[in-house]
Order: sequence, then C-alpha cells, then structure tokens
Amino acid sequence: MFKENDSKNWNEGFENRSKEIMDLDGTNVRLSFLDKKVLYVHPVHGGTYKVISQGIIEGLRNLVCEVYTAKADQDVANLAAQINPDLVLVLLGDTFPIDQVKAIRAMGIKTAVWFTDDPYYTNVTTKKAPYYHYVFSQEISCVSYYQLLGSPQVHYLPLAVNTKVFHYQREDDSFLLDVCFLGTAWNDRISLFDQIAPYLFNKNVLIVGPNWNRMFNYYLLSNKIRLEVLSPEESARLINQSKIVINNHRSYDDNTVFNNNSNKLPALSINPRTFEISACGAFQLSDVRQELNRYYERGKEIETYSSPSELIEKIDHYLSHEDERNMIARKGHSKTLKMHTYSKRLVTLLNVIFG
Repeated sequence: MFKENDSKNWNEGFENRSKEIMDLDGTNVRLSFLDKKVLYVHPVHGGTYKVISQGIIEGLRNLVCEVYTAKADQDVANLAAQINPDLVLVLLGDTFPIDQVKAIRAMGIKTAVWFTDDPYYTNVTTKKAPYYHYVFSQEISCVSYYQLLGSPQVHYLPLAVNTKVFHYQREDDSFLLDVCFLGTAWNDRISLFDQIAPYLFNKNVLIVGPNWNRMFNYYLLSNKIRLEVLSPEESARLINQSKIVINNHRSYDDNTVFNNNSNKLPALSINPRTFEISACGAFQLSDVRQELNRYYERGKEIETYSSPSELIEKIDHYLSHEDERNMIARKGHSKTLKMHTYSKRLVTLLNVIFG
C-alpha cells in the first residue's frame, strides 16, 4: 500500500492557493483542475533534471489538491492502480518503460510526457511519444514532427525557472566577475570563444564547464576556465556574482556523441538558462533564437548579439554603462518572475488536459 510521506517512494502534497491565475498570454483564467490528483514521474537523472522536477512538483502543489511523485525506475503503474490519479505526468521519459505507460492507459488514466531535451534527444523521444495521450515539447520545431509520427495531442511548452534555486542573491551592487559563461564546450561555443579569447584575456572572466581545453586559444584563458560541472546552486551563485552573463545556445547539428538528432530538426526555442539568468536579476547577453521575442523584449529585458565582434562591442558597452545594464537586468527579472515560472507553465499544461 502507498504510505504517506514515504521518502523512498512517493510523497504527497495538498495546497489550494488560488481560484484564478494568469496564463502565458497575461490573461486571468479560471482554474478548473483544483480538485485533480496528479502523479508526477521524474527522471532517474539528477542535476538539472532534479531542479526542474522540484519546480514542477512545487508548481503542481499550487494548482491541484493532491500530488504524488515517483521515479521512472519504480513500479508507477502499481502506484497508479492504488491512488487512481487523474493524470500521470512524466518528465523526459527516456527511462520510463512503455509497458508502464500502456498499463496506466489501460486503467483509463490520462498520460502526458514533457520532453525537455528536444531536438537533441529526438532519436529517443520519437519512440516514446506515440504511447502518451498528451505530448509536450520545449522545442517548437518538434511539435509537427511528433504529430506526423502519430501523436494526436502535441503541444509546445517551454521550460521555466525554479526560483527556489535561481533567484536574486546579492546583498549589494558589488560583483566578483565582469563576465561569466556556464556550459559545456560544444563546437560552436568553442569557435565563438576562440575568436573572442584575445579580448577576454584582459578581462575578469570565468568560464565553467567540461571540454574547454579543446579550444585552440585555451592557453590564453586557462587561468579563467574551470573544467567542471557545477551544481545548479553553484551556477546560481556565479550568475549572481557576474556583471554580464553570456548565454550561447547549443547548435542543433553539433557533431558530438551526445546529439541524438539524426533528423536534423532545428533548434528554435530558447534554453532554460535564459530564464535562470534573468531570475537571478543578472544581465545577460544571449545569441538569438527565433522564439526569443515571444518571451523577452530585446534591448529592454534582455540583450543579444549575432556575431563575435558584436558580442565584444556589447560587453564593452555594458561594462561601462552600469545604469543601462542594471535597468535591463531588472526588467528581465520582473518579466521572468511574472511569466516564466513552473506554476505558469503548468497552468497551460493542465488547461490543455482538463480545460
């Protein structure tokens, strides 16, 4: 039998905080799912996925009356049979067996999966998608592709920010760093930083992530690079300590073993780092993705660059224009807390399923 607050298996939360909430388009919507039970299945992976799961679970507890959680490697179908939830929501779904999905559907329970690594994982996710009632992808280019594969209900749902981890932490206006970048050294990123390395040589810069020693100009920046993977909490602290945070999206066709996108589906949507940087109240310089304008106003809530030379020009400009830099950071921070939390995303998801 299911045991309440069994930390090894599942835990339960009860909270009803509001009858109305603002949807993604800024309008107030009446919630029709407060009396629902949701069983959330989180991946076996930790790190970023753990932070996403924390945000989703907290968001669900704000929106429905009962929330249960389980890991993808547990007998979720058996738990579903015991508690009879209105929805089983699976994150990523790469290690969640299809037989479990089929068993849950056979009970008449709604199933949904939220893919968070598209398009870089579509070799895997395309084999999973057709078995769910509802498919949500954080990449808009994948929606029509899943539909072509036979998924009847496919929806674009970008990721958001877990504000318990990524939030404003500075006690004053002092910074330890002029510029920082956090992330893996994919080939396009190496090309970018190789080109701006001579400029960064004389700046107070920190680059953190694996494989940056593959840079041609690594010798110029070796004392400014940490070849490690930070925890989300450490990432948030560094973002807060930086005057400028560079955000560079991964190319859809990077030729690494970690890219499972053999169909070369384009990457048009923004990464979760965009929301995380802004949630920390930090100023970010981001490359441009097609969907960026949907979420932030360029030049007012976020700043962008389209070439290495423009990146250098804008770093120079905003390092010497503190008031302008801080104003953009504040507006981006306000927009993020208002529109880009997991509670907001889950309003959209639950409205699709129960609305």
